[in-house]
Amino acid sequence: MRGIKIVFGCVLLVLALACKTEKKTDASISEESPKSKPIVLSPEEKKGMDLLENCLKAHGGMDIWKSFVGLEYNLNDNGKQVYQLTHLKDRRAYLKSKKYEVGFDGKVAWAVPDASEVSGKSAAFYYNLDFYFIGVPFLLKDPGVNISYAGKTNINDRTFESLKVTFGSEVGLTPEDVYYLYIDPKTYLMEILTYSVSYFDKENSVVSSAKVYSDYKKVQGLMMPHKMENFEWKEGTMGKSKNHLRIFSDIQFLKEISNEEVFEVPQDAVIERLGD
Repeated sequence: MRGIKIVFGCVLLVLALACKTEKKTDASISEESPKSKPIVLSPEEKKGMDLLENCLKAHGGMDIWKSFVGLEYNLNDNGKQVYQLTHLKDRRAYLKSKKYEVGFDGKVAWAVPDASEVSGKSAAFYYNLDFYFIGVPFLLKDPGVNISYAGKTNINDRTFESLKVTFGSEVGLTPEDVYYLYIDPKTYLMEILTYSVSYFDKENSVVSSAKVYSDYKKVQGLMMPHKMENFEWKEGTMGKSKNHLRIFSDIQFLKEISNEEVFEVPQDAVIERLGD
């Protein structure tokens, strides 16, 4: 995910001019404490944040998203059925299909019997792959995510407002990734996401894939896409379909997760430490 740590210090000033020690009031301490410098946004960053806020509002708003603890759904990934559950607060995850179970316990990713059947053949790569795509734009409010306005863009004879998304060096396993969001200027719904994949090649930051979001439905107050289709993307132009469909069903937000033991590493699991 990512954060700015602010360390508050206090200085104890001992005066030995007399036999008494004067206690400083909160007001005097506050006056002597150094003031933190305000964050100055560039015009592109400011416009980008404004556009993101409009997009988030159109999708239901951060207040509703933050009110939930978990998100679960069934995913048809080109014919493969997978149940996925993610803890929204700490991002622990559990995925289950007929052929495998995959999870993340907060420290390590794991797979049973192994990760040979999942994308990238890596549990660390796969456990939050679909969650992140379906969680955008809400996840763009995570610490360490950098947003800037990328202008108006014409795609397939339609005009979109666009955002560029990059990540701080401390964010996740692939801070080298670059995303572009294409937002309908009338509805402010996100319809296209283009992205690079640098998990297996840190030097690869070329945006070469596009994911088209559709079949939006309101789920517990939030607009959620139920269909994603992958397309080729090259130099700002969308190419042909990659014939890769993700269909989401039974999407449900949870106020609590009744059984958190599913996140724990089974005894017979193959473990991948993040970053290995």
